[in-house]
Amino acid sequence: MSVKYTKYRSFLLPKEMVEVLFLTANHIPLENNKESEIIVGLSIINEILSKSNQNRNLDDYPYHCIPMSSTYLQAKYGNDYNTYIEWLIIHNVIWKDYYHEGKAVYFYLQSNENCLSKINFLCRENDISTESIREVIDTYCIRDSIEISLLSTEFNGLNSNQKNRIFNSWYKIKVPITKTNKKFLTKDYEADSTYINNAPKHIKRMGSHYRKQLEIKYEQAIEHSENRYLNELSQAKNDKEEVSAFKRYSSRISSINAIHSGSLNKTLRFKRNATNKRLDTNLTNMASDLRPFIVGYENMSYLDLSNSQPVLFNILLQSYRKNASEALLEEIDKYFEITTSGKWYEWLQSLYGLSRNECKEIWMKIAYSENEHNTQVKSIFQKELPLIYSIIAEIKKEKHADFAIALQKVESKIFIDEICKELVSHKIIPYTMHDGLLVLREHEEKTLHIMQSILKSKLGVIPNIKVENGFSNR
Repeated sequence: MSVKYTKYRSFLLPKEMVEVLFLTANHIPLENNKESEIIVGLSIINEILSKSNQNRNLDDYPYHCIPMSSTYLQAKYGNDYNTYIEWLIIHNVIWKDYYHEGKAVYFYLQSNENCLSKINFLCRENDISTESIREVIDTYCIRDSIEISLLSTEFNGLNSNQKNRIFNSWYKIKVPITKTNKKFLTKDYEADSTYINNAPKHIKRMGSHYRKQLEIKYEQAIEHSENRYLNELSQAKNDKEEVSAFKRYSSRISSINAIHSGSLNKTLRFKRNATNKRLDTNLTNMASDLRPFIVGYENMSYLDLSNSQPVLFNILLQSYRKNASEALLEEIDKYFEITTSGKWYEWLQSLYGLSRNECKEIWMKIAYSENEHNTQVKSIFQKELPLIYSIIAEIKKEKHADFAIALQKVESKIFIDEICKELVSHKIIPYTMHDGLLVLREHEEKTLHIMQSILKSKLGVIPNIKVENGFSNR
């Protein structure tokens, strides 16, 4: 007789957030629920935590958050999705704000400080000592056949005051996959599998390679993230900066955990974005400082297009040359020369008298914020390149995201549909990171040649392409 093995979905979640969920269920359980409120809650918390770092426009916001539409929630969690979501919101396990662009609600995780406050409140209300919280958790784990263990990191050389503001404990949770919860515990991975199987040949090969080969040096990556978190905390000037430091730290931990044994745990992502046509994977939004911990990275080369979005805007500008005035042609030529030489941010620095990072933020405001926002900053750029500025403003007049999406579509067409296709035809299977490619070092020169050739065919010149070898760069 064959033995039937139970399959599990694993989570790694902050201790405080997990305890709020379990104590809330103990205090006011969800009645008449078809699926465990604990399992749905763990899934929602993990989803917000793991996907929040994909929303780069919210990087300066201290809390983890993601947009989720009712259509998405219903498809993933079933017709009863609102019962579970509202239970989580009413009892402050998560929170939400209002509609964005009429499409989706943003769902947020509570800060760990808020979670601690609620843990203390729930313990008082139910006459539970903090030492007895684990007994409450174990009761629900037995009910739902969940396996759970606490992982903590000791930071050396810290005094007690410093430790009080460090959240460094995580619950490792294994949830058995059943017929009823499979729809949301493995839905994303299975949808990606369908995409890969039906994708064009070169993307199919890339997806298969990605799932079979991608792994991360887990312990080293975790240690690096903890040290970075500790350093950021030491430099934090206020509570908001401390909360933001935890957000960045927990995003890194979530990214690492999703890659670690990702195929087995069904946490690897690989799918084309329906809106901007980019190929979204665990690598595309992972913090760049974690890249060196990819297994085999020391034998790889990373090639990316410098100032990619400003450079690729030149392709959109080509359509404006027809019937253009001399003034517009002069501006387009000036913009072309600055951006394709790789000196875009240096030019902005000379214009604004600010640092490179500050000028990157300024470009984001010019290109991606609503036309009515940041007008004082934009006016300096507008005075220097008034006609280029008017084109940007016109593209995003109706929806300010339209300019970013237009550039991303150009990028994805060139990198995914042309460069990657050509690479795969030469038996070079890259990892993609939007405007950058990670390949074996032995394929560096061939990859560089293909990138230069295709970009030149689009731009008329070879733009600046940065090459990093392992831990060094040139």
